[in-house]
Amino acid sequence: MPILPQCVGKPPIWDSENHRTSRGRQCQQGGETTSAVSFLDALSSFRLDSIVSHMNKRAPTVYAFMDESGDPGSLSRSSASQHFVLVLVETVEPETLEQELKRLRTALKVSSVFEFRFHDTRSVERRAAFFVLLHALNLKIRAAVIDKTKLPESFGAFDTELYAFALGELVARASPRDLQDAILVMDGEGGETTEKTLNHIRRHLTRLYEERKRVRAFRKLIARNSRNEAGLQFADMVAGVLAERVKHGESPYDDYVDAKLVDLWEFPLK
Repeated sequence: MPILPQCVGKPPIWDSENHRTSRGRQCQQGGETTSAVSFLDALSSFRLDSIVSHMNKRAPTVYAFMDESGDPGSLSRSSASQHFVLVLVETVEPETLEQELKRLRTALKVSSVFEFRFHDTRSVERRAAFFVLLHALNLKIRAAVIDKTKLPESFGAFDTELYAFALGELVARASPRDLQDAILVMDGEGGETTEKTLNHIRRHLTRLYEERKRVRAFRKLIARNSRNEAGLQFADMVAGVLAERVKHGESPYDDYVDAKLVDLWEFPLK
């Protein structure tokens, strides 16, 4: 047990004008005389160093995995869907998503490269097991649901414009600190089409930041193949549930998704 210093005299006093502790009583410990002022100054320095060290620690990087359900193109196309759903699945632990999907594949006795895609994963058992897992993980969901029949006539007919519009509104509604310096990961094989989409999103977000005086949300926008990216498979499955809800009024997996849903933006507003 440490020996506390024995002190005599008046206690030290904080000097507000000079922003320091005035010389006070003397303390003796182990035959050496030290000032309580030195003790307090050392303690203050330690606290200050701790605060600075804490402030210098960077927050963990947020990965926002983006996928969609529905056709982002113009309704003039014969195969176009009425609704477009865009989903962001956010996590600071992308490696955990990968590890847990591996365990789930093993438990379900499917191939180690099985890809969870909502419209291809028809098995009720597999879908249910997936959303039970989603509910247990540390992640957040943001989503936009757009009725394309309600878009203004002036709205462009380009696929990339709807992506940018939906993502921009989700960013605008989020707290700046939630997506600041995050990494946006979209589903894409690379190539000209993917790069065109990414560039359109970059330009749209840059204008949004300037017009609404917001801090930049993403420090990097990249495309990955969903087959090799667990986060994109989570985004696809969630988008499928929300599209099913729009079409049929509800989905058996609504409760699992809603438990992680931090924002659902619908256009037009209801």
